[in-house]
Amino acid sequence: MTNPVCEFMNSYWSSETMNPTTPLSLLTHDLEVRSTGSPGRHLLRRLESCPLNLLGATRAVEFALLLQSSEPQNRDELDKLLGWTFLDSEFALIALVALAPELDYLVGRLSAGRPSDDAVAEILTQATDAMRWAHELAENTRVAFVLDHAFTQTRAEQRSMVRHNVSTCSMSREFDAGELISPSQRAIPEWLARAEERCVITREECDLIASTRGGAQSLHELADASGLAYNALRMRRSRAEDRLRRFYGVTELSK
Repeated sequence: MTNPVCEFMNSYWSSETMNPTTPLSLLTHDLEVRSTGSPGRHLLRRLESCPLNLLGATRAVEFALLLQSSEPQNRDELDKLLGWTFLDSEFALIALVALAPELDYLVGRLSAGRPSDDAVAEILTQATDAMRWAHELAENTRVAFVLDHAFTQTRAEQRSMVRHNVSTCSMSREFDAGELISPSQRAIPEWLARAEERCVITREECDLIASTRGGAQSLHELADASGLAYNALRMRRSRAEDRLRRFYGVTELSK
């Protein structure tokens, strides 16, 4: 497994008091501890010294949780924060907490929904590694870069382990899926593209909904053309749309 960039990640995972099931629970707990008392106030002052809008947060952990929002302003501040993570390991921790729901989704995708601790540690390590040079990228590209790097490098590591007959977690059917390509490069509605970029739905689900809900073809036509079962496609689309409803907080989606 790739060595972590920041030393705190090693002690973080080896601690006997830590037994996480998701990146979110582990990272948020650690940042909560770091956000209290004098160290927490010092961390907040360091954040304030950067050209960042703290969105009204009075603690670092509160700022990180606000950055999990899909609101454009919050997303912009996360992108700006990634431009500073190479300077401060605790800034990197804040960014990891902000990205935790998406990293949690990606590692589940690579592990058939049952990620091992090794798989979770690997995707966190790869995300942390990507933050070393995120500041060199243009604005509004850093979040996608970190997620893409974490996904592709973790998948490569899993392939390497499989070749050496070291099984660390179950491999999903999407294990050998193509590289993550931005939905902006495909004819995808903005509201679907946003959900895909936030890892609410997969690329395949995004294309399925865009094709069959946009009038290009019916679900029956797609099933006939692809050779897949109609009911399987219908259930897959239904599950994806359920996640979209929860993500957008609506009861009906545009058809």
